[in-house]
Amino acid sequence: MLKKTLRTNYRRKLAHVVVLTDGTKLVTLRDAVNVLLDAANARSGGLDNAIRLLLLAAKTGKRADMVEATEAIERVLRARRLL
Repeated sequence: MLKKTLRTNYRRKLAHVVVLTDGTKLVTLRDAVNVLLDAANARSGGLDNAIRLLLLAAKTGKRADMVEATEAIERVLRARRLL
C-alpha cells in the first residue's frame, strides 16, 4: 500500500491574522516565515521552536498545528517587540 505524502504548503493561513507594531499583517505561514527569517540573526530556543511548529503546520495543515504555530510565532514576535 502506498503511503500518502503530505506536501508542504506555506500558503496555508495562520489560525488568525497577526498584526505587527508597524502595521504589517501576517496572514499566511509564508508571511510568518519571512518575518522570522528576518529575525533569525538573533536565534533563540523560542525562535527554533516556532520554526519547527511552523514547518509542522505547513506539512500537516491540521487546525491544532496551525494554532500552536501561530501562538509560538506570537511569543517570538512579542519577545522581539514586533507585536
